[in-house]
Amino acid sequence: MKSETRIPQNLKKHLEDIDLYFAKMLESDFSHKGIHEYRESIRRFRAILFFYEPFIKNADYTTLDKISKMHFNATSLIRELDVFEESYGHIMNEATVVKINKIKAPLKDTLRANAEKMKEATFGTFEIHIKQNMELKAYDEFEKMRQAELFEVFVERSAFDQENVEKSIHAKRMLAKKIRYIHCLLMPKKEDLKQLNNLLDAFQMVAKALHDVCVNLRFIGYYELDDQALLDELVKDHAAYLKKADYLFERVREVFESYLAF
Repeated sequence: MKSETRIPQNLKKHLEDIDLYFAKMLESDFSHKGIHEYRESIRRFRAILFFYEPFIKNADYTTLDKISKMHFNATSLIRELDVFEESYGHIMNEATVVKINKIKAPLKDTLRANAEKMKEATFGTFEIHIKQNMELKAYDEFEKMRQAELFEVFVERSAFDQENVEKSIHAKRMLAKKIRYIHCLLMPKKEDLKQLNNLLDAFQMVAKALHDVCVNLRFIGYYELDDQALLDELVKDHAAYLKKADYLFERVREVFESYLAF
C-alpha cells in the first residue's frame, strides 16, 4: 500500500479514538480512569503523528500537534495530583490528603467549565494530507527508515545535561514511550522487536517513576506540604529511581545500537 493511503488511514482511527475517550471522560465526570484513558488516547495519536511527521503537510501537522497538546495539557495538573495521591497516599499525613483534595476540587470545576470549548475540536473530522513529493513513496521503505532515525536519536548521549540528569532521562523516556507506541500500534507482529520492547517498557516505567517523584517534590515546596515522612520517602525513591533509570537507559542504548549495526 502506498504511503498516501496508509498514513491517513492509520491516523484517522486514533483521531476518532480521542473523541471517543473524551466522551467517556465526560460521562465519568473526570474520574481518575476517565482522565487517564483520555490522555492515553492522545499519547497514542501523538506518537504516530510524530512518526509520520516527514510525510504530513506542515500545516496539518502543526495544527494537529498544537490542538492535541493543548487538550492533553488541560488535564495534566489534576492527573499529576491524582498520581501523587495514588502512589504516596498511604504515606501522606491527614493534613496533606485534605490539602491535596482542596487543591484538586477547583481543577475539576475548571475542566467542567472548559469542556464545552474542548468539544469544538472534533478530532475525527480532521483531514490529513500527505506532502506531494512523498505521495508515491513505498510505505514499508519509509517505516524502516523512520524507525532507524528514531533509534539514532535515542542512542545519542552527547545531548545529556549532566547538570540535570533527571531532565535528560525524562526526554529519553518520552522518546522511548513514542517508540513503544509505534512498535505496538504499527509493528505488532515483529518478533525481532520483543527484547527491545521489554527493555523499553522497563526503562520508561522507572523513568516515569523518577519523573513523578520530581513532580511530587516540587508539589511539596509549591503547596507548602508539611509532611516529613512523605518527604523522606520521596528523597529515598528519587535516588533509587535515578540510579536504575540511568542503568536501564544504557541497556536500551546497547540493544538499539545492535539493531542499527545490521
